[in-house]
Amino acid sequence: MERPKLLYLSIIEFSPSHAEKLAGIGRYCSMRGWEAVPILRNEVSPASLPEFLAKYRPAACVVDGIARCAEFPPRLFGKVPVSYIGYPHRRTGDRPNFMFDYDAIADEALRELSAGKPACYAAVGSPSPLKWSRNRVRAFRAAVADAGAKCRVFPTLPRFEPESNDRFVGRLAAWLARLPRHCAVYAVSDETAVLVAMAARIAGRSIPRSLTLLSVDNFANLCEKADPPISSIRLDFERQGFLAAKAAAEGWRAGRGVYAGRAPLTAIKPLMVVRRKSTGGSGRHEPWILDAVETIRREACDGLSAAELIARHGVSKRLFTLRFREATGHSVLDEIIHVRLEKALTLLSQTDTAVGAIPGLCGFNCDRTLDAIFRKRFGVSMSAWRRQNSR
Repeated sequence: MERPKLLYLSIIEFSPSHAEKLAGIGRYCSMRGWEAVPILRNEVSPASLPEFLAKYRPAACVVDGIARCAEFPPRLFGKVPVSYIGYPHRRTGDRPNFMFDYDAIADEALRELSAGKPACYAAVGSPSPLKWSRNRVRAFRAAVADAGAKCRVFPTLPRFEPESNDRFVGRLAAWLARLPRHCAVYAVSDETAVLVAMAARIAGRSIPRSLTLLSVDNFANLCEKADPPISSIRLDFERQGFLAAKAAAEGWRAGRGVYAGRAPLTAIKPLMVVRRKSTGGSGRHEPWILDAVETIRREACDGLSAAELIARHGVSKRLFTLRFREATGHSVLDEIIHVRLEKALTLLSQTDTAVGAIPGLCGFNCDRTLDAIFRKRFGVSMSAWRRQNSR
């Protein structure tokens, strides 16, 4: 018997987010015995869509359209159930639509950037003033205002006025040069953050000593190769794909292309910040501090303690803790726990590892310690988080 097919139509090519969403779709299809069929945007157009539907005879479809305006509205799919990822809400009607929560992203960004006690905040949108970019800037500006501070926003050009990256970087460099020292800069994407880092060098503003920089998406190939490596908010693209596939398949099982009784828009919260050098503190970045940070990233989940780390470097506890906080913006213990939480989230979201085994794999000697830290950070237990994020 032929397996039901789920068609994944994506306009985003060669993107890490595309791969992660496809992995989530594949995970759902594997659970249900379906076949996932990815189709890139350059292979199909609205006019040729009926031909593709006739060729593949999919049981359901997922359409990913965050990078440009909607081209595949529900009417083109007829009775084939369809769900959407990142489409303008008004274009999807009663069909499920899965987007990231702009306000939750902004709150996560502010929480991380405020740890360094910056003199001010600033936000930089993408070179092309797309709606998602404007929404991320708007949400961050509102979060800063709610905290009783002000946010400076880099002015973008009107949509009808194209701007090259070189021109964007030139304008941005002049703007960054005028920001106060120790300003915390929020970039709406990793691609934008790379341009901010380039502009900062032109402006003579060092990162992180003069400016701190945080972005969104956490595409490792961009963040880790940047100079300096860029801290970024990790978005759960894999879960986004999983939920979109599940919603489309539910329409197929119901035998209709409508989703009565289901909220059409689902806002997905970010996971957490992946810390790199761009959000370090303003203190001296001495070699032993940099070595300590790398040691934490390598060994935190092997049970490394703050006392053991300090003992390795032959520096007094008082001096070590002082210099570490100055250089990173966080305490030694906070940095260790942060790395352990990163791994716990990965194990919960991307593996079937038993919840009871996770504390030991993350370097905790006591299950209750991780449970208490996890509840304080995410508001629910690890078991509840896994249930909420795999439905």
